[in-house]
Amino acid sequence: MVGVVGFVVVGSLAAVGGTAFWMWRKNQTAANALSRMPPNSFVVARLELDQLRVFPPLAELRRTFTHPAPGATARETALSRQMQDVVTRCSFDPIDHFRSVYVGADRDLLAGRSTSAWVAAGMHDVAPAQATQCFNSVMQLMHGTTTTATVNGHTVLTPVLQGAIASPRDPSVHFMTDSIVVAEQVYMPTALRFAYQEAPGLSLTSALPRMIDRLGAHTAVAVAVDVTAIRAQNQQTITEFADDLVRANPNSSDLTLARQLETGGIAISLVNNGLEAVARGEFASATLARPFTAALQSFWVARKAEIIATIGEAQQGIGAMRAMAGLTGGNDVGERFQRIDAGFVVARAAVDQVRITQDDRTAVVTLTLTPPQVTTMVNAARAAKDLATDMASMTGGLPGLLGSGQPDNSAPQGMPAGLPQIRF
Repeated sequence: MVGVVGFVVVGSLAAVGGTAFWMWRKNQTAANALSRMPPNSFVVARLELDQLRVFPPLAELRRTFTHPAPGATARETALSRQMQDVVTRCSFDPIDHFRSVYVGADRDLLAGRSTSAWVAAGMHDVAPAQATQCFNSVMQLMHGTTTTATVNGHTVLTPVLQGAIASPRDPSVHFMTDSIVVAEQVYMPTALRFAYQEAPGLSLTSALPRMIDRLGAHTAVAVAVDVTAIRAQNQQTITEFADDLVRANPNSSDLTLARQLETGGIAISLVNNGLEAVARGEFASATLARPFTAALQSFWVARKAEIIATIGEAQQGIGAMRAMAGLTGGNDVGERFQRIDAGFVVARAAVDQVRITQDDRTAVVTLTLTPPQVTTMVNAARAAKDLATDMASMTGGLPGLLGSGQPDNSAPQGMPAGLPQIRF
């Protein structure tokens, strides 16, 4: 009995210790990545690829490319073949080995003093030599080449695509243990100093990392913006934005407080196959956040009917497309339009699911979609895409019926020309 109890205690301590170490390492990785961003960043973004990879709609989208269905388009089949070639040449799938991506842009970019002051850092679990070999193999597959240079004593690779003209603004990459640094050639020396802590990068106690923390450690996508820096650079735009809000909503005069926002953030969380989107606006004090939150609430109540009516108008606009699809005799037309209609139902329901609250000195707007709602919206988007593709292939874009007398060659592949006026 003593032995069993001892075994349980030791096992429990090991489990707790292992979990604590994993959380510490995850936080350290995030801290290291953020500290590699420019110290005066006005925007920072984080993507957690581990979460995005397993989110059902995105996982299904990936499968359509890696394992195209028998009826797949020529484009999907070609992309699948290219992805298989990448895996063969690299001896691993690069998409599976990236965990997260961080991007930061310096205020010099905002002020126009630099066009290259940005850094991207990707966390991965591939050795630098393997990553370099994979990078070169992919460039060969794309009929391009790679130039190698030494910057600050580190090897930097710059891709050169076939027929492209080399420029100092071409993006370059440097592979580190467990990570990759990407920046334009002209900014790479500075980016490497941040990466190797030879120069101070973004302070983890500054506004943007704090906002990233508030958005949540488990968000799939998080973006933090230094509104104060933007306002300092372009006061007129911020002022006009706030004035336009009040002019359009005279009963919510406190919306002028938007002029005093200090930091903003947007996050998307993928929870149990559902989706939660959050927008946060942070003020200097709760005294400012409180009336602004109340103004947002009154604004939303006043505009909900208008938004729902707009959704209804968009659904009516689809009626014209329904008639044309029936004329062209596309496959599964009725079922596809049922999916699109179901998407509009979810869109109207989502308007009622928006919540506006105050969190200390922050105004918070939250929209949550349940897993069935997410599935419905994805099916609606896929149905709309399939219908547009069928119509384009059967009618050649219906140039004479929908728009000018000539086909619109600028229309994206798979979309019928002359349909931009139909809103989805």
